[in-house]
Amino acid sequence: MTPAAPLGEVRRIADILLERVLSGTYPSGLRLPTETALAEEFTCGRSTIREALGHLNDHGVVQSRRGSGAHVLDWRREGTPALLPVYVRLGQFDVGPAALADGLLRIRAMMACEAVRLAALHGTEQSLLPAETYLLRGPSLESEPAEHTVNELEFYRALAQSSGIWPAVWMVNTMWAPMNQVNRIFAAALGPVRSDYQKTMVKLFALVRARNADAAVAHVQGWFHRVDKELLRALERIVSASPPVTLPHAAAARSKTPRAPRRGPR
Repeated sequence: MTPAAPLGEVRRIADILLERVLSGTYPSGLRLPTETALAEEFTCGRSTIREALGHLNDHGVVQSRRGSGAHVLDWRREGTPALLPVYVRLGQFDVGPAALADGLLRIRAMMACEAVRLAALHGTEQSLLPAETYLLRGPSLESEPAEHTVNELEFYRALAQSSGIWPAVWMVNTMWAPMNQVNRIFAAALGPVRSDYQKTMVKLFALVRARNADAAVAHVQGWFHRVDKELLRALERIVSASPPVTLPHAAAARSKTPRAPRRGPR
């Protein structure tokens, strides 16, 4: 058996290849260099390249075809939520900053509201305990905006999990890690935690416990309606003012010029 490649090295190479795809260096339809050529460029084994390409395949970025190598997909149409942090950090958007920020906030609100609804309808006193733990942790994190936003995401994810509707939980899980990373990128620039946050969430949790799904969803919708107006303005300013950011792993590869990949047959 071939020994597994170090995860850090696989991630480094996957990040570099991912940046090349999202930046257009490797356009849609292109056949990537062979595993041997990439292994030579990155000074690693073919197994490492194979694992890195496997990550990109899982993200909807490339597809390996038997006998013809790996081809770049149209990541805009085929990509998964895992691309979100890289897409935001590269800053190469197809729409304006306001539209992007609005879309991100709407997705977050939509998933949070559904988590609240599921918890109120199907949660039990026992299954809601993890969500309560995250709720009670909130005040201790108010001086750490990034950690507070991650705790908030965990609170909503725990609400979804309390329902036992596992397909819905899996859908939430696909968005959790990307949204976690995006929150960490923006959290410090969005300002302090609102003074009414904890009071609002405590009331929300009480409505969930009382199994009043309609009132709980209306309550959290009202919260997002209030706070997202401010967040939208802040996010738009941040995204507009921020130049494209190079991924840490990709920066180390700048000194190397990638081999010109060959195009596959048309």
